[in-house]
Amino acid sequence: MEISVEYKQKRIEIDGKELSYKVAGTGKSFLILHGWGASSNSWMNFVEEMSGKGFQLIIPDLPGFGKSSDPDISWGSEDYVNIILELIKRLDLKDFYLLGHSFGGGVALKIATRDGNANKLILCDAAIVREERLDLRQKISKMLAAISSKLVSRNFPGYRFFEKMVYKLAGASDYYRANPAMKEVFKKVVSEDLSFLLDKVKQPCLIIWGGDDRATPLIDGYLLNKEIKDSELKIIVGARHNPYKTHPKETAIAVINFLNK
Repeated sequence: MEISVEYKQKRIEIDGKELSYKVAGTGKSFLILHGWGASSNSWMNFVEEMSGKGFQLIIPDLPGFGKSSDPDISWGSEDYVNIILELIKRLDLKDFYLLGHSFGGGVALKIATRDGNANKLILCDAAIVREERLDLRQKISKMLAAISSKLVSRNFPGYRFFEKMVYKLAGASDYYRANPAMKEVFKKVVSEDLSFLLDKVKQPCLIIWGGDDRATPLIDGYLLNKEIKDSELKIIVGARHNPYKTHPKETAIAVINFLNK
């Protein structure tokens, strides 16, 4: 399906980093933080569904993704929080709405608990609970990874294929595809559990979750709903980790209904 969305592509320099971001629509400011391996481009289906609904969507490419600069050191979530807080300040966003998906959900959670200007919070399949949950395929891949590190030389023909299959089996393709610097960032952010912040959220919060999410299981959505006092949970039946891409209309309707309350 061809998507026709009007937006402005903008760039801003913050602490020596070029931050690229899209702005679409007019109305109440609505800041969206994408997940790992994604960019502002991945939100165009959702942006189209939000068109003409009274919101100005601001979607930055987080450093290391899209058209923004790469981190020059091994960043953690705190570095992402700081650069987005500075973007909020530079754009003079007041009384705005904030949405974070997956990795961006953790960043959004941290921002919401610090910036009182974030009027309402939306967490979409947010990667906040970082418990190790190993299913059978991940246990097998973990074993294979241990074997490969001992028995397979990196000069061995076919090593890269073997390594790729291990990461795919483990559900860690994002790590495999990352450049060396972003691999270090990935290792930092996936080890940081942010569930201790959930009861500190003061804003009304909508929790959107794909009913068949395998990356961040639905049990996490129920936990967020339990721990965040003023929250509601919307399950997108049939969706996996990216309901804003696969079910943009249903996701947009849930968001609009929540924001217009």
